[in-house]
Amino acid sequence: MATAPAPATPVVRFRTLDEALERVGNVPAHRILTQPPLGTGTVLDVLDSSVTHGRGVELVDGILVEKPIGADEDSIAFWLGAQLFGFASRENLGKFFGSQGGSRLFPNIVRMPDLSFIRWDSVDDPAELDVLPGPFLHVAPDLVVEVLSESNTPREMQIKLGEYAAAGVKLVWYVDPDAKTVTVYPKGRERGKKVLGETDTLDGGKVLPGFALPVADIFAPRAPKATKKKGKK
Repeated sequence: MATAPAPATPVVRFRTLDEALERVGNVPAHRILTQPPLGTGTVLDVLDSSVTHGRGVELVDGILVEKPIGADEDSIAFWLGAQLFGFASRENLGKFFGSQGGSRLFPNIVRMPDLSFIRWDSVDDPAELDVLPGPFLHVAPDLVVEVLSESNTPREMQIKLGEYAAAGVKLVWYVDPDAKTVTVYPKGRERGKKVLGETDTLDGGKVLPGFALPVADIFAPRAPKATKKKGKK
């Protein structure tokens, strides 16, 4: 009886930790999972809670990298998503996905943008977006929104931008809660980018024609003003 061949040993893509850190944009080390070994992570590992221990992660050339998101950033993403969803739903333009709607941009790269949107007319069979054949999107979103967190590095976001551009994303927004700006990248490219401040208006371009939102509204306080209760001085 023939003996079954032994499983192939994964090839480690990175000789040093410095090489791995450079690939993911020199993010803080606490965001990088070391099991499985750097360079050997797979798409299945992204979904395996015994590997991720409940942390939301992205896959970057076999490296599992935690996707940072705080309560404030998540609130901004949720609010902005509600505005976009309300607009797109009126005309039934396409489908939105939240921070768990990962995109498999390339065989060994899975990104988890805070918001993504795909127009129905961007795919051959829109029905496939209603019942996805797998856990990740396998077509590039038309719009990607990333709300920046404290541990995101400029290099990390530059790398992501390059991946979005190469995958064919038509529009990328980087929302910066600290600077209170939205940087718009047509087709994910630096060329033609616009940095919008609180006096500017964000529009949906050709992806969401007609959508317009004052940038100041994205960062505006939501709490009602305090009022004095009757009978109290």
